[in-house]
Amino acid sequence: MFMRWSTDELPQTQRFEQWREACRQHVYALTPERRARGAFQGSISRHTRGGLDVTDIRCDGHLVRRSQRDIDERPGDTYYIYLQGQGRVWIEQQGQRCVLESGDMVIADPNIPFSTDTDRVFDFRLWRVERRRLQSRLRLGSAGLAMHRIDRSCAERDLITCWLDGLLHHHAGLSAANSELAQETLHALVAGVIGAPAPMQEPVRRARRRALLLRVQGTVAQRAGEMDLTPERIASAFGLSLRALHQLFALSDLSFNEFLARTRLERAQAMLRSASCLHLSTAEIGFEAGFGEVSTFYRRFKQRYGITPGEWRAGLAPAREPAR
Repeated sequence: MFMRWSTDELPQTQRFEQWREACRQHVYALTPERRARGAFQGSISRHTRGGLDVTDIRCDGHLVRRSQRDIDERPGDTYYIYLQGQGRVWIEQQGQRCVLESGDMVIADPNIPFSTDTDRVFDFRLWRVERRRLQSRLRLGSAGLAMHRIDRSCAERDLITCWLDGLLHHHAGLSAANSELAQETLHALVAGVIGAPAPMQEPVRRARRRALLLRVQGTVAQRAGEMDLTPERIASAFGLSLRALHQLFALSDLSFNEFLARTRLERAQAMLRSASCLHLSTAEIGFEAGFGEVSTFYRRFKQRYGITPGEWRAGLAPAREPAR
């Protein structure tokens, strides 16, 4: 499910009060306070489906508190992952103060009072992860989960962000089993960066490998148009040995070369039907997609889709389902 709420259609005099209620309904029970007078703008976009719960928030700056009274009224059954967009904010919890710049991340407990503010605008993405599930992977003291800041330069942050983005973009097409695996991987990644106990180290290691594979696949997809793209180049880009790269792809159902060829074919298929590529011949599209030889492009396209690139461009239906 997707929802979007905005102050745009509200009278100026009602905007901030309505914003309070929207935050309580779609974020957490909060106590926003605004010192400035005049216009206020804010929007909330939220995706929820199964284990997916991600909210994008952008609004004018103001002080936000989650007091003990707010918590007692509506305790959260989640922890949250906060990813800073543009600008800078500070968050204070249990006497700890974090200043976040663009790309920084915080993992925290909404059932511990906190306050946050910004000089200009709030611009962030908030992921909620199931409290019970994450707690089972951590060894927490009586103080609960302390706010944990992850700098934007941290490799662990990149793995978590990549996995979260993949979950958001592909959740609709995931089977129940793959959705469960995705959630397990996410919780293990978060537990790993916070500090999982010894029994959780092997699940964390597996989760990191799955997340790294997704990052590598994303880079291969972005660079698929390079005709000279090789496993060696990708391995070097990630500081991996060639053997480690191939072991990583062994986690999926496609080898490196199979994944690269599949990506190039899908890119060519889209270009053949794109109005922006009408000036290109089918051979030129093959080159643009990353194929070094026209004959290879034609042969592999027909093997996968059952028709030639020209027939696909002409609008002819595939003779069969794409070969796997």
